[in-house]
Amino acid sequence: MRFLSYSALASTHRVPLLVKRMWSREYHDVKLILEQRGDLKYFNIPASFQRFAARGFLITSAVLLGLILFLAITSLILGISRARLEKSHEDVYRALLTSSVDADSPDSSSLSDEQMINLAQTIRDRDMSIRRFVETSMVAVSEENDTLKTQLESSGLTEKIVRIIQQNSANGGFSPEGDIQSNPLLRGKVADELATNRALREVLYALPAQLPVANYSVSSDFGVRKHPLSGRSHFHTGLDLMSQTGDDKVFAVKPGIVVMAEYHPQYGNTVMIRHLNGVESLYAHLAQLLVKVGDKVTTESQLGYIGNTGDSSTGKHLHFEILVGGYPVNPQKVIRTAQYVQQIKNSNQ
Repeated sequence: MRFLSYSALASTHRVPLLVKRMWSREYHDVKLILEQRGDLKYFNIPASFQRFAARGFLITSAVLLGLILFLAITSLILGISRARLEKSHEDVYRALLTSSVDADSPDSSSLSDEQMINLAQTIRDRDMSIRRFVETSMVAVSEENDTLKTQLESSGLTEKIVRIIQQNSANGGFSPEGDIQSNPLLRGKVADELATNRALREVLYALPAQLPVANYSVSSDFGVRKHPLSGRSHFHTGLDLMSQTGDDKVFAVKPGIVVMAEYHPQYGNTVMIRHLNGVESLYAHLAQLLVKVGDKVTTESQLGYIGNTGDSSTGKHLHFEILVGGYPVNPQKVIRTAQYVQQIKNSNQ
């Protein structure tokens, strides 16, 4: 361990002592007399000016000393950071070169300056190409998002119903941001557009894309109508479909699980299917039930036949509903929107 000598230790104490003396020293007016060619000239230096000059010198010296110290520390930090960055780049270059060169080759453990420059240029070119591709893709995704939003608005789904689908989707483990935010190239506006695209698609893909009857005509639309028996206006929560060809088979509009298959006083023989993300479909007035509760069905599963059971006074037809979170939505608008989105999906494959 080194110890400061007495003289060195004493000199370290002299500096602050000298500064203190200069700062607190009592200055007196100084009068200078100069003789020039027999003439006497008098110069007066006030004590206040001497005090101001001395203290100004001390302050300026302290500021300059602090600035020099700050610049030295900053230069040291930047030097260390630069050394670490260069070491990191060198490790990357070596790893890339090692992966492309035989490990037993004597050149795989060392890099020439020319090799490192060429490799760095290659990495930079590839990185720029990837980023240009991401930017181009973002424009396409943004345009698709605008189209999907327009289609979603035309489907007649309210914000509440959209949130129901999204919440059910999230509860099933779907996270729009999951693997997007972890990718350094897919951040900021790119991540926002991709997350929006996923969220919109998740809502729209949850909707049925076909009607339960192959060839049909609509005898009663969704919305307010006059009841065929009472003549009073009421809200019709679904579509009434009739077969145009005599083919009375009724199929599920989307894969799901049968949660109801029984006779209902108003709807007659009724089947309800629960699909993903809070979407359900209901089929009423069936002549015959071909499924039971708990059955897993697909779009090729026949549920029954068009009938006239229950409170049906308009002849043989199928009453069909689509519900989201228990709320009825317009089946024709929903299915038309889902079919459009399905076309986008197929064209991208």
